[in-house]
Amino acid sequence: MDEQMKEQQEVEAKIQKKVAECMTEQGFEYTAFVPDFQNDTDMSGSDDDVWDPDDEKWVAKWGYGITDWPGREDEDQEQEQYEEEASDDPNYAYYESLPESAKVAYDEALSGPVLTDEEYADPDYEYNWEEGGCYGKASHEVEVESENDVEEADLSKYEDLITRMDSLWEEQLKDPKIVALEGEWSTCMSEAGEAGFNTQYDAAESINTEYQELNPTIVDPGPEEPEVDGEAAEELDLSPETDPELAALKKREIDLALTDLECREKTSYGDRYQKLSIDFEQQFVDENRAELDAMKLALEQVG
Repeated sequence: MDEQMKEQQEVEAKIQKKVAECMTEQGFEYTAFVPDFQNDTDMSGSDDDVWDPDDEKWVAKWGYGITDWPGREDEDQEQEQYEEEASDDPNYAYYESLPESAKVAYDEALSGPVLTDEEYADPDYEYNWEEGGCYGKASHEVEVESENDVEEADLSKYEDLITRMDSLWEEQLKDPKIVALEGEWSTCMSEAGEAGFNTQYDAAESINTEYQELNPTIVDPGPEEPEVDGEAAEELDLSPETDPELAALKKREIDLALTDLECREKTSYGDRYQKLSIDFEQQFVDENRAELDAMKLALEQVG
């Protein structure tokens, strides 16, 4: 086991101890359990899972990789493996022995309320540990304890610099050279029959927005609807193979992505954008070198 994995398990052990104490206070049985991280599913993927959105054959099959993607069919097998590994958890048998109403209470005590559809779909939603049940509370406490053990650099005098660094990507989009490049790409798209996209990002995002509207993660019957097989919510199993609307969106995605790729190749979009981005970042470094060096020194002195 490598050092990083060992540290992760040590942190999880601390969290689990606190979770067990919290769940007991909530009236449930709970045994601290740290899974064997080393035996977790290998997420490295196979050659068939290669992500290559600049390759025409790849794009012709996957588009942007939004409605369908390499390795999607393997996720069912990974879920089955996860469920098999979950049975090793000493809390599994106790949980399965509970009636459905008690399972709901157990889940909420452990992890907090289930996110609403609106919260799940909200890109600005921020996790709040205070709403994360016993696990959220325990994780926060362990994190605070860890922070107290580590001396942190006082970066208050660099707040303005940090703010400008955080907004660098947004400022980069306003750079006249990048705006001009996006304009060339947009013109190419319009001439190819795909008008309405000001930036290359907008094209993929248009598909993503439609996909999110078609594919909510959870369907909740609501309080006045009958439960299905004793469950108050049912996960949708949507795929282009089973859902006609998603199949149509996948076709639209591939057509748009192929046109996008053609315009990126015609305008040398990728290489030019990368160079402009590097130049923009280098200009920021040159203009703020003294402050950056001073902040780097402050970080090095405590770590």
